[in-house]
Amino acid sequence: MASGGVEKDWQQIEEEITCSICGDIFTDPKTIPCLHTFCKRCIEKSIESNKKLATVVCCPLCRAPLPQDEMASIPTNFGVSRLVEIFTKRLKVGEASVETKCASCEENLPAVTWCMQCEDPLCCNCNEIHKKMKITRSHKTVPIKELFQNPKQALATPEKAEYCKTHTKQTLDLYCKTCSSLICRDCTLKDHPREKHDFDFVDEVVDEEREKMKQITALLKQLLEQVKIGVNKIEHCEKQVDMESEANIERIRATYGEVYKLLKQQEEETVEKVNTIKTSFKKRLSLQKETGKLVESQLVSCNEFCENIMTINRTRQLLTYNRWIESRVDELTKQVEHTSLDPECKPSDMIINYWKPVEFVNDSVCDVSCVPHLPDCTVSCPVIISNPVKVTVTLKDIFGYPVVNQSKDIEINYNKEREFLQNTHIEEESRGQYHIWYNPKRKEDHSLSVYWRGLTLNHEEIKVLVNIRDYATIKQEVKIIDKYGPTNNKLKEPYQLAKGPNDELIVRDSSTKKLVVFDKHFQYSHVIGGEGSGNGKFQRITGIAVNKKGYLYVADSELNCIQKFRLNGEFVSQFGRRGSADGQFQWPLGLVLSQSKILFVCDSQNHKIQAFKSEHFTYSFGQHGSEPGSFNIPADLTLNNSEKQLFVTDYNNHRVQMFTVKGQFLKVFGNFTDIPFKLKHPVGIHYTPDGHFLISSNGTHCVLVFEEDGKFTSAIEGTYQGKRRFSDPAGVVMMDNGQIVIADNRLVVF
Repeated sequence: MASGGVEKDWQQIEEEITCSICGDIFTDPKTIPCLHTFCKRCIEKSIESNKKLATVVCCPLCRAPLPQDEMASIPTNFGVSRLVEIFTKRLKVGEASVETKCASCEENLPAVTWCMQCEDPLCCNCNEIHKKMKITRSHKTVPIKELFQNPKQALATPEKAEYCKTHTKQTLDLYCKTCSSLICRDCTLKDHPREKHDFDFVDEVVDEEREKMKQITALLKQLLEQVKIGVNKIEHCEKQVDMESEANIERIRATYGEVYKLLKQQEEETVEKVNTIKTSFKKRLSLQKETGKLVESQLVSCNEFCENIMTINRTRQLLTYNRWIESRVDELTKQVEHTSLDPECKPSDMIINYWKPVEFVNDSVCDVSCVPHLPDCTVSCPVIISNPVKVTVTLKDIFGYPVVNQSKDIEINYNKEREFLQNTHIEEESRGQYHIWYNPKRKEDHSLSVYWRGLTLNHEEIKVLVNIRDYATIKQEVKIIDKYGPTNNKLKEPYQLAKGPNDELIVRDSSTKKLVVFDKHFQYSHVIGGEGSGNGKFQRITGIAVNKKGYLYVADSELNCIQKFRLNGEFVSQFGRRGSADGQFQWPLGLVLSQSKILFVCDSQNHKIQAFKSEHFTYSFGQHGSEPGSFNIPADLTLNNSEKQLFVTDYNNHRVQMFTVKGQFLKVFGNFTDIPFKLKHPVGIHYTPDGHFLISSNGTHCVLVFEEDGKFTSAIEGTYQGKRRFSDPAGVVMMDNGQIVIADNRLVVF
């Protein structure tokens, strides 16, 4: 090793053994509960000074409180003591001008070697005798001139045997797990009897404890990385606040520059408000950052302490501190969990009294418009009424940040009546995006207005259209789709259907083993997949489900798995395999995905429904049979608008069953005697936004429409070979514009 590298290593050791309070090499180093080490005398002085000031004793580095009643039991840091001893000997041996003498002979001959176990210098004669004696011939000796030129070799000095304080002639070769302490053989006779205490040899226990220490180190690194990421977020947010604030000030100055003389005072007030907001932002972020840095410092020190124990391989020190370290890690874990590292914008930090600048008309200055600035608002609402109606509101502040935690300040009313609605439910779906549900007073077209803190958010009235689809009047199809693509490929057995987040239509084409995607105007867009058994390939598509973010789940009954795609066709992942255990499939069919990201799967040959969250099995329900709650090939399923009920088509039992989303049986639909078409071999099922569900009755070649309580509404018949019947109806779905698409060896649109 180069001399520069050696000196650098010894400098690092010197830094580790230097007390941060007195600045000198440690004397009697003690480790306090936060795992920082100081001289005993320094800690005592700190305690005395805090007692005089009547303040809580804290660690000088991380400010962690130090319980005064535990001062007497603060342990010595043997690892640091060992480093001090090695460093001191290095100064004496490696740099002393006086020649080192042998410690074994009376002649005081010059020492040439160093015994690593005895830690004594030896001359040539004593070294030879040392090697021949039975008790010392296994000891390792190193040339004295080379020893302290290699810091790693010095640190690797084997441990000395430690003796029991009670039985002074016995070595501490045992570890009592019950008491978490080192003991000797004589201790087991009286103080640690076998019938009450669990103990074992140190060499047998240390591997298990070392493995625990490795896990603790891994957890500390994970927590440290988590805190670092949070601190980086805060620092990034600080920069964004600076940038956005400066940009906003520039916009204000540019706007007010044209009327500088008239609006100078107003300009400065506005700039001051922005700077005040900036200060408020940064003050809160600074506090968050300080807290994050503090936790980071404590994690770093704890991790370094653990790694030092592992590096110098101190068995007894590891066993001495193992429980203390575990306790400290638990404290730090809870501290990280309760430390906010996600910077947020609160309503009190936003500009809500920002005055608009002067408006110009014919080059003359008009009065200043004193209209408060409202959050930027976008509103979307359903075309068809759902029960209840759902309106989505998105709020952003003047900087473009989401306006969060405003559920209590948003209201909605019938615009004509100027009367706020009752029984509304508002919740924040994501940052700044709010869902508003309400029950309409009457089922007719109406307008709405949304208010924030009493001020109108939307400048144009929201139009809600009610009852635009009368199922009883559905007679003739409006479109037939049997081809797709630039070369007019023919659709073959398009049984499965699904609707995308932007009203796309996704269809199975069994001839090419692909999914065909149409836009909301039923124009061909692209295909997904192809024939094969690898990732992104299909053998037999039997179920499709799409979530609002555009992720597509596809069931393959030949491969017995579920594959996940992005709507553009990019493969993401897959899960499942053939079997009858939970999480495995035998011929999976229909799929449906809830807003809470739970995927329900019809496991047809196992005759049950399985639920997955984040692609991991959660629970299942159902078994083979004909009694309520049992299945004979579940084929498809759908959720109602509130997502509290799950409807399942029971193919060979000729019925539809209703369950809670947890699998509790509620009701069965099937014994219809007063409808023109029986429910026979139901396949596809779809719940509409207006509270009906559509069932494709494969055995009677029609699609039946029912209300949620099971009341029959109407039957949809197609025209096939001159008869008013479908051939083989399967998948069914309603698009956002109210059109109904039915898969019947082609796509029939009503």
